[in-house]
Amino acid sequence: MSDQLQDLLQRVYEEGVNKAKAEAEQILDKAKAEAANIVQKAQAEADRIISDARKQAEDLKKNTESDLQMAAQNTLNAVKQKLTDIFLDEAFNTKLQEVFSDPQFLQKMILETVSAWKESEGKIIISQNMEDKLDKFFLQSLSERASKGLKVEFSPQMKTGFALTPSDGSYKLSFTDEDFANLFKSYLRPRSNKILFKS
Repeated sequence: MSDQLQDLLQRVYEEGVNKAKAEAEQILDKAKAEAANIVQKAQAEADRIISDARKQAEDLKKNTESDLQMAAQNTLNAVKQKLTDIFLDEAFNTKLQEVFSDPQFLQKMILETVSAWKESEGKIIISQNMEDKLDKFFLQSLSERASKGLKVEFSPQMKTGFALTPSDGSYKLSFTDEDFANLFKSYLRPRSNKILFKS
């Protein structure tokens, strides 16, 4: 009897151990599957993060290159503009200042302009530095040639040339070296750019 009991105990023990081993293997297989799933998800997340980082880096690179190209083009355009302005200033400003400082030229220009100006009771403003260069005979002939009520004033604000305004001050016609230089430059700037920069 004791042998049977011993066999029975042995079988119960072996069944318990086998059952425990089977359960342990199931738990281990499940843990391995869960671990593999976690690793797979982590790898997918890492790949997504790396992909996003690469995309952001590429976008940043493109934007930076685009900004640099735009800044370079703007700088080049500004330099070209400045060089063109220097070229045109050199070509016009000095010569126009000389011409507008010549009393005979200015007298002739004023007389012809006033003769063509049909406004009555207006005002002509002349650069104050020309006051002692324009003789009284010229100022008298100016008043006679123009419509009645034309006033002649000398202004320290005006560097060279002259300006015409009606008595109501609704507009002002300016004839200075700067006005003519700006007029000429606006027409010559595109041509000067082609000459200077072959563009």
